[in-house]
Amino acid sequence: MKIAYISGVEFGFKLLEEILKNNFQISIVFSYVDSKKDIYSDYMSFDKLCKKYNIRHIKVQNINEKENVKFLKTISPDLILVMGWSQLLKNEIIQIPKYGIIGSHPTELPKFRGRAPIPWTILKNLKESALTFFYIENGVDNGDIIDQQKFEIKEYDDATIIYNKIIGIGKKMIVKNLKLFETNSINRIKQNESKFIEYWEKRTSKDGKINWNDNSENIFRLIRASTHPYPGAFTFYNKKKLKIFKARCMNNMNSDPGKILSINSNGVFIGTKKGIIILESVQLENDLEKNATLIFLKNDLGKILSF
Repeated sequence: MKIAYISGVEFGFKLLEEILKNNFQISIVFSYVDSKKDIYSDYMSFDKLCKKYNIRHIKVQNINEKENVKFLKTISPDLILVMGWSQLLKNEIIQIPKYGIIGSHPTELPKFRGRAPIPWTILKNLKESALTFFYIENGVDNGDIIDQQKFEIKEYDDATIIYNKIIGIGKKMIVKNLKLFETNSINRIKQNESKFIEYWEKRTSKDGKINWNDNSENIFRLIRASTHPYPGAFTFYNKKKLKIFKARCMNNMNSDPGKILSINSNGVFIGTKKGIIILESVQLENDLEKNATLIFLKNDLGKILSF
């Protein structure tokens, strides 16, 4: 079976590693051009992996460009796997492979479709989600499902934890389903449109700005949703952006919103409209070392962070 692989992010890289370790043959890999690393926070280079397994590797700005479509037609893959790619595929590509194109989406399709699924999952305070493999067709996340594995979201899970859960689940799912393709045993389940709940919009780094007038639970949720592999929630300290990657919240205390209350071995305590946020991992603009700025906040006890 001739397989073409399309991905530009860590999730897709880890799945490709697993595919190759299990001796499936990949004919070609398309990934993002290097400049995309400034756009996608979970960008991954596929150079070394493709070189190790002697796989032809093409870096593209847009997979739908004429030369890429032409090349895919020349290769004529039996199956195309798209495991972490932001661009919708044109119908001209969808029609190429004999067995179709399989994509992935880290939600329980068809309930939630659209962009930024991991951050939205946290912001919506979901207790359960899923990784779904489905056929890519014309439309957004609406093709027939071939596999779906649910997983629990614990109270303090952040984007990093959920991302890693999805990688672990995805590695098992991809091997299982490629074996089913080899034996022509794949099942297709049409999505039940009556179960669709909502479409999630794209999020940008600007959406991570903290409003200290909000309550601590909502701010804590935003911090967890925005942490690695995403750009991080942020506030401003001495006119510089202060990114916050890890924190905790306390609901039994109140103070002035944004006020630096105290600092100790547990972190920096910041007031909100209701409750306290404890900063544990931060990075100040232009500083390379995370947490290097925490101690300096001690000099500004009582100061209000900008928001």
